Amino acid sequence: MRAFKISLKVVYYVLIAFVLSLALFPIYWTITTSFKSKLDALSASPVWVFKPIIDNYEYIAYAKIAFPRYLLNSIIISFSAAFIAISVGSIAAYALARYNFKGKENIAFWILSTRMMPAPAVVIPLYILMRGLRIIDTHLAPILAHVIITLPFAVWVMRGFFEEIPVEIEEAAQVDGCSRRQTFMKIVLPLSLPGLIITSLFSIMFSWNEFLYALVLTSTQAKTATVACTEFRGWMETAWGPAFAAATITIIPILLLTIFLQKHLVRGLTFGAVKG
Repeated sequence: MRAFKISLKVVYYVLIAFVLSLALFPIYWTITTSFKSKLDALSASPVWVFKPIIDNYEYIAYAKIAFPRYLLNSIIISFSAAFIAISVGSIAAYALARYNFKGKENIAFWILSTRMMPAPAVVIPLYILMRGLRIIDTHLAPILAHVIITLPFAVWVMRGFFEEIPVEIEEAAQVDGCSRRQTFMKIVLPLSLPGLIITSLFSIMFSWNEFLYALVLTSTQAKTATVACTEFRGWMETAWGPAFAAATITIIPILLLTIFLQKHLVRGLTFGAVKG
């Protein structure tokens, strides 16, 4: 029986390792290809052992594509969209979590249903709207479009976190003289800090990885890194080395942000807050 449990555990870990390898292999291949020469990158058979070079990164740094500026655009757009989504979404989520009014669940479902909306269905109306506002190829256009993506997610996730906070804590704060706004700002938001961090991280990731809206609503000045990664394709050939180098650079900011915030990605600060 003991041997059976050990063998079952071994199979379990082997399965996890296999699934993990499948998930990480595209990232591994992207990073390694970014250090390959043109000959190795275009080889018909995969080249596993090669001499690393940094020519592809030098090409990105000095090419006419201006990839560093596009990377900065991605940072500005994604963080701004996430900030707006968290600011507005937290207020809406708190109202849905604490107030009882007619049609509350219908409104909550309607908010969630907008997240299910296919992007190609609204990209043309959005373009016409942004063109009418004369904000095409500015940071504001993709920021507003990305808020549409991230806001429903922020509302639903934050609503769950707010509902986990015991109402007694807010009632005690109000007895001590705090207004509803002060209770929300000084009590509820600090207690829901893990939820804010998780929601912010995912909102930034959604905006960072978004391609269609950024492609349609920008052209040169506000172009994002995800769109710029496609510009290494020419009429005669594709510069795979620089393209993979650009993809690697695009991955790094989100990877570093995730590593930096990983200790906060655990819910539980509000569990048992009124026990004792």
